[in-house]
Formats: sequence, C-alpha cells, structure tokens
Amino acid sequence: MKSIFILFIFFLIFIALIIVRNYLAKKKRLKLNNSLNANYFIQVITNLIEENKYNLLEERIRLINIDAYGNEDLNKWIGNPPLDKKTIKLTIKNRSKEFKEGIPYFWEKVILKKFESPELFFEKWKSYIVVHPTIDDEILGTRRELKFDDWFVFVASQIEKSCLYLLKKDYLNKDNKNYNKGIDFENNCMEILKNSGWQVKETPSSGDQGVDLIATIDDLRICIQCKNHEKAIGNKAVQEISAGKLYWKGTHAVLVSKSGFTNSAHKLAKANNVKLIHESELKDIKKYIN
Repeated sequence: MKSIFILFIFFLIFIALIIVRNYLAKKKRLKLNNSLNANYFIQVITNLIEENKYNLLEERIRLINIDAYGNEDLNKWIGNPPLDKKTIKLTIKNRSKEFKEGIPYFWEKVILKKFESPELFFEKWKSYIVVHPTIDDEILGTRRELKFDDWFVFVASQIEKSCLYLLKKDYLNKDNKNYNKGIDFENNCMEILKNSGWQVKETPSSGDQGVDLIATIDDLRICIQCKNHEKAIGNKAVQEISAGKLYWKGTHAVLVSKSGFTNSAHKLAKANNVKLIHESELKDIKKYIN
C-alpha cells in the first residue's frame, strides 16, 4: 500500500513537471513570437518611410500652413483618424475624409497595404507594445507606458522624424563659407528694406522653401530670395522663389542678386511673374513690383 502511495506521488510530480515544462515552452514561444512580430512591425514601417521619404516631405510641405512668424499649422498633415479597429474599418469602408490626405492617407494606402489588413497591423502592433512597453513622450517630457491607442502617434512621430531630418540635413550640408557670406548679404537686404519702411521677417533656417525674407506693407507680402554669388543667377533660383511664393502665400516673388541673371533666368522669371532686381534697386522695390 505504501509503495502504491509513493508511486502515486511520483506520478503527480511527473505530471506537474510536464505541465511546468509545457508552460515554460509556451511562454518561450510566445516571447519569441512577440519579438518577431515587433521586429517585423518596426522594420516594415521604417522601410516604407525610407522608401517614400521625399514624397512624404513634399506632401508635408504642401499641407502645412505657415504664418508670417514661421509658426506651422500641422493639422492637415497629421490629421485626426479614428484609433479603434472597428471604427477604422468602417471609416475606410465608407471612404470617409479621415484618410484622404497627409499621414492618415499614407498609413492606409501604403503601410496598411503592406500589412494586408487592419487585423494583422494591430496584431503586430500589440506585440510591439509587449516588447517595448514604454515610450519617451516628447510632448509631456517624460517616459510613460505605451498604450494600444498610441499606434497613430507612434507612426506619425516616425514619419515626422524622417521629414525633419531631411530638412536639417539640407541645412547642415550647406557650405559654411558660402552660407555665412549669404547670411551677411541677406542681413544687408533686410536692413535696406526696413529703412524703406517695410516690416521684414526671416524664414526658418531649415525648410525655407527658397524664401529668405518676407517683406510686408499694407496688403503686400513679398517673398524674397537673396543671392550673393560671383556668377549670374540661373533658372534654379527662379524656380525656387516661384514655388516659395506659393508656399508662404505671398503676393509677389522677388529675386535679389549682386551678380545679375542669365538670359534664361530672365525668360523664366517673366513667365512666372518673378521680379529680378539688383541689390541697389531694393530700396525702391515697391516701384519694381508695381
């Protein structure tokens, strides 16, 4: 009888060991699966942003609104899509406006397409949260727990970082000597305009879209690019200030140079209603735009 009891105890221990082993194996598989899903999730998003970074930057530039003081309104670019799965599926099905432009459009048409379905996207996202449970919240200035509804904030922040990096890279790649020389010329142009009664604002160092100064008086808002080159200015600068005028919502576009302009630049400027003037003519700019 005693031996049967001992055998029974050994049997229970054996069963318990099997249960523990299976539990640990299942836990290990789950951990590995979450790790693979999380890695797949971030890799896909990172690759898609990298492949489309210039198109994303162009779309960002098109959609943001910037006031006279350089403040950016990102509402159209970032959007306000629904965050829960059921509403998202319904919104996409009904072709609602929430995914018509900006980052939401990119998420639906590019990212979601790669994941094939919202279910698969959120399955991978859920695994990512398990593997990376916290996030550095730049808005709150603290490290906090990553929540399920943070999926869009996470995607949008990755896209914004890419766009801002491109803008910063463009700024840092400028030749320092020529850049400082250009700044001096730009400051001189600004003083001439101010002394002539204009209110003048500088555009941000990065992302200026070809506009250095914005001069305003009454209902005039002139977008100005200042070029201090040794050679005559060509078509590229005309194209930049023409596009910059639209971006900054100017009434006129003016290109200022100390070295003159090529014949081709004059033709293109005339076709695009861009005024080409010498530094010495800047004090009478109102006469030239009229």
